[in-house]
Formats: sequence, C-alpha cells, structure tokens
Amino acid sequence: MKKDFLWGGALSNFQAEGGYLEDGKGLNVYDTLVVTPEKGIEPMFCDTKVATDHYHHYKEDIDLMAEMGFKAYRFSIVWSRIHPLGDDETNEAGLNYYEDMIDYLLSKNIEPVVSLVHFDMPDHLLREYNGFLNKQVIDFYAEHVQSIVTRMKGKVKYWITYNEINLAPYQSDLVAGTYCPKEMSKSELFAHLTINTQIAHGKAVNVIKEVDPAAKVGGMIGHAPFYPLTCKSEDIIAADFKNKMHNYLPFDIMTSGELPVYFKHFVNSRNIKINYNEEEQTIVKKASKQLDYLAFSYYRSNVQSDMNDIENLIAKEDAILFDSRQIKNPYYKANEWGWQIDSEGLRYSLIDLYHRYNKPLFVENGIGIDEKLIDGKVYDDERISYYQQHIASLKTAVEDNGVDLMGYLAWSPIDFLSSHKEIRKRYGFVYVNREFEDLLDLKRYPKKSFYWYQKVIASNGEDLENDIKY
Repeated sequence: MKKDFLWGGALSNFQAEGGYLEDGKGLNVYDTLVVTPEKGIEPMFCDTKVATDHYHHYKEDIDLMAEMGFKAYRFSIVWSRIHPLGDDETNEAGLNYYEDMIDYLLSKNIEPVVSLVHFDMPDHLLREYNGFLNKQVIDFYAEHVQSIVTRMKGKVKYWITYNEINLAPYQSDLVAGTYCPKEMSKSELFAHLTINTQIAHGKAVNVIKEVDPAAKVGGMIGHAPFYPLTCKSEDIIAADFKNKMHNYLPFDIMTSGELPVYFKHFVNSRNIKINYNEEEQTIVKKASKQLDYLAFSYYRSNVQSDMNDIENLIAKEDAILFDSRQIKNPYYKANEWGWQIDSEGLRYSLIDLYHRYNKPLFVENGIGIDEKLIDGKVYDDERISYYQQHIASLKTAVEDNGVDLMGYLAWSPIDFLSSHKEIRKRYGFVYVNREFEDLLDLKRYPKKSFYWYQKVIASNGEDLENDIKY
C-alpha cells in the first residue's frame, strides 16, 4: 500500500453520541425512528438519550484511535445539533463541539473525514416539509453545509456530502427524512428522491468548493453488488437492472452530471413527471466537474433472480427493484443478522467501480457481532478473521488490479447503537460497557481486534496474522 494510505475507522455520530438534547441539539429522524426489526431477530431497541455516550467521551475515544495508529477518522456532524429544527438559526454550541473534536483529532495527527448528512435530518424537516421530497429542504441543507464548511475551512480536508445516498428511496424516513405520500407509488418516490438527493449533493459540492477550494469532496453509496442467482440470461438481466438502479445510478449522475439513459427510460416508461429544471441541471453538472473521489461502504454481496411469474415488464422491474426476498448465496456464510460474508466481493466492487468511474476510491467496511465482555476482555477472533479476508482482497485489488484506493475505514472504532438502535449488534474495536436496558458504567475496553488492527496499521497492511497476545 502507498505510504500515505489512510488507515482508520468510521463512525456515525448520531448512533454513538447520546447527549440527547444537550447544548441546543434538536430531535432528528434517528431519534424518532420507529424500528422495523430485521427478520428473525428479537427486538431489543434502545433509545438515543445516551447511546454509548461518545458526546462526553470523544477525547477518550480519539485517544484510543490514536493508540491504534489511525491516520484518518470519518465521522458525521449531526445536522440537528447544528440546526436543531433545520429551518432555524445556527446553533453555535454545536459548531463549537465539532470544531473542538476536529482540533483534537488534528492534535493527534488524525485526518478528519466529515460526512454532512448521515441519517440525522432534523425531525422538524420530516414532519413539516417531508424532507428531501420537498425542494425547500435542499436549500436548508445547502445553508447547513455552508455554515459548517465556513467554520471548519482549512481544518477538514475530506468531505462526504451524503452518506449512502442510494438508500434514500428504500428507507426514506431515516435516509431522506421522507414519508411516501399515499398517492405516490414506490417507483415515483424512487425517481423523485433520486433527483432531489442528487441536487442536494450537487449543491453541497459546489458550496464546499466555493468556501474552501483546497478541500476534497466525495459522494458516497452503500454498495452491495448483486450477482445473478444462476447463469440463465433472465437472472443476468435482472441482476444487471438491480445493479444499475441500486449501485451505479448515483455515481453515474455524480460523475457525468447527466441522467443516464436507463434512468430516463425508467421514468418515461412509467409516465413519472419529474421536476428537474435547467438551473438544477447546471448545479449537478458543475458539481460533477469538481468531484474528487468516490466513497462506498461494503458489508455484503447479494444475489438477484428474475421474477419469472410476472409477465408485465414494468411490473417485473418494479418487483426486482424493491425485491425483499433476501435470496441467499449458497457459497457464503452469514453473521447472526444474515449478512453474508464475501470478502472477494470487496475486490470485485473496487475493480468494478474504479474501472467504471476512474476516480480514487475510499472504502468503509466492518462486521456486527453479538459479543460479551468477560473478565474485561472480548476475544473477537471472528472480527479479526473478517478483516483479514477483506483487507487481503483489498490489497489484491490495489496491488494486482491497479485500483487507486485512498484509504480503508473500519466500521467502527467503538461500539454504538446499530441503525436498528441495537447495542447487541456490536461493530467496534473497543467494547463500550452497557447492555440493552442497563447503562452500567460505559467504560471502554479494547477488544483483541484493537491490538490486531494496531499491528496492521503499523505494518501498512503487510502483517495480517492473528498472533496477538491478549
């Protein structure tokens, strides 16, 4: 790996901070989210009042990251901590908090990588405006971005406009602050949110570059490649459609500034009337010429089959687009939550995205495990094995396939609440001592993987052996 490779970790602050309504913070869509349980998982959902109390422990947590040797740390600036209602004045206490965090990271020689919207839209914008389905909210977002970048100019080199932007139509309340209107089909919502989130991304890119031309800006998706279930042409066509709409569409628009032909056909064949004026098209086009890199998260691959019982082509495509069958790949095992582990899928994704877009890539990756603290220790060899496989695949993509990779961000440095508000699904290198209902003492305990990742970073990815004495 190159000498300036950005080894590190990533965290979404709204899942870790707590500090519920402290220092002027407002409610956001994660605070008020009504969780739909993952299939087969007993619901044990926490509230967000404390989470893992990163709000009060961030210096301790950053010290642990520095001990691991982090070169970069991606975190999110919680929208409702800066603009509590979203359409109100800037909360200076919120800006001060994140500026202090950034200053502390820099003092530890850790490069801050900042996500600007990460499932944390102020709840007020959902209730009063219906989020990004309403273009007023795009303007509120642009103003929000400007207030942050103006304060952090020269301190933050890397920005990400919108975390996992492609998931907006699928979990619209959490990702886009939007409820689907009763008179609107899922396909219509997909089309409108695709356009509106791209305008939001474009405005954010342009604002950042105007305020701080030296900054590097990236777009981000939640990437999960869809393999054909079989080598039948019907399954290949179905997987191709799903990959275009789920994985490629946001990056196709971000990098070209144009709506791709397949998306225009999708809209026209369904008689969807999109609102995308010339000024907005110019914004998106301008942003495409200023985009520096592409980021994506990778946790699993999926398989897709044809819906051969549906004869109408449009109905078939819609069924494929919103397919909830969760077909399993017979070649891969899964974690407790059914997420199949496919390390070579990361290599495939890196090669595919780099060759398609020819832009530097930045990847986020990790595994959630149900684990317990025993005598002050967590022997998470399963996590180490997962990272061993994925980092080995990543190295092959870089060294043998020529992928330009900026860095690798492990999800995540510390434990926090999952997107389903579960503490049982733990991702961190550091165990935070709390249970579902009992907050205990919130003490931090490095897991075995903490010391393993420390060694990986120190060796620039050369030493992946699990020979840690713990």
